[in-house]
Amino acid sequence: MKVLGLLFLCLFLNSCGESPLWNHAMEKSGLTKDSYEQRAEENKFSKTKFSFFLDWITGPVKGENKFILKSWHKDLGTLSGPYQDLPSNLHIYLWMPDMGHGSSPVKIKKLGPGEYEVTSIYFIMGGGWEIYFQLLTNKDDVLDEVVLPFSL
Repeated sequence: MKVLGLLFLCLFLNSCGESPLWNHAMEKSGLTKDSYEQRAEENKFSKTKFSFFLDWITGPVKGENKFILKSWHKDLGTLSGPYQDLPSNLHIYLWMPDMGHGSSPVKIKKLGPGEYEVTSIYFIMGGGWEIYFQLLTNKDDVLDEVVLPFSL
């Protein structure tokens, strides 16, 4: 009985606090040097002639984030405008490839021609993430896709 009590006590004491096997300091710090950098950078869809960039309002950090996506047709606009609506339905989702899961669905609101507000972006833990930007047909088939990898 004393052995069981001692084992339980050891288990209890080891389960409290931070694990020495995980780098909690890195997880709490937010962005790492390998992270997505906050700058206007053109992202090109490979099958359509559309590009976009992200203007992060909040983030990217662990927790809730928000950005404005601005899009243009390569023959009609540039990074600085004028912006044009994407040719089909925009779908965005978050994926953590090392963990095999994503996060809750994001919300997309059209603000104006080629401008979309993306909210409810929840990075639930530190580590490697991917943001998938998909252009979907009316039947929800993927017409085109851009994947942005980064680390938190």
